Amino acid sequence: MSEEKNLCVVHEAIIGAFGLPPGKLYVSIKGDPSLRETVPLRPRQESRIDRSADQVLETCGWLLRKTGCYGIYIGFNSSEVRTESVFNPFNYEIHDAETLIQDGYKERHFVKVPYQKKMKIIRKVRDSVQTGPLRAYLPPHWQILMDRQRKEWQPMDKKDIERIMQSFNKLREIEGFYLRNAAVSLAQGLVRATFNCDGTYIVAAEFFPQFVRDITP
Repeated sequence: MSEEKNLCVVHEAIIGAFGLPPGKLYVSIKGDPSLRETVPLRPRQESRIDRSADQVLETCGWLLRKTGCYGIYIGFNSSEVRTESVFNPFNYEIHDAETLIQDGYKERHFVKVPYQKKMKIIRKVRDSVQTGPLRAYLPPHWQILMDRQRKEWQPMDKKDIERIMQSFNKLREIEGFYLRNAAVSLAQGLVRATFNCDGTYIVAAEFFPQFVRDITP
């Protein structure tokens, strides 16, 4: 029975507590059919972030590599950048993309932390929650799965961050279907990309650059 529950927990959710379903490098979610079918009627309009996309993406990559930021969301249509930090892990911040790249802004709002130290903190915090007093509330099959995940978890490669940001730029250039918003989670090692057709892909971070090469001309 415990093994059956294990299989349900890791396979039933699109993205569960333990990440992508086993054996999958990505999953897709179909969006609103009315948005998908009317894509040709909704030509792309230049957003504020388009005018400085290279600098915004470079800054987002810098935040993930150099600061306490472990999660980032980029709204290309809304020019919104949402960040999550190890210094306040239960909260998120929202920044205007154009303001984010102004001189001195990122230094005022983000604290620099060595990348490997940040990843160690993510591991340590996860371990302390899963093995601390709250463990008593976990059913046996969750304990087994969480113990396994802690042993197998590997920090996301720092080099992947720059390649992911470059891939976002490439996806924005697709004619007709283009990237509307995107997110990166260092803790989960996942990249999320939603397109103007309202379809979404969630992809393993290390596979994302190859995924983009496969779906672009």
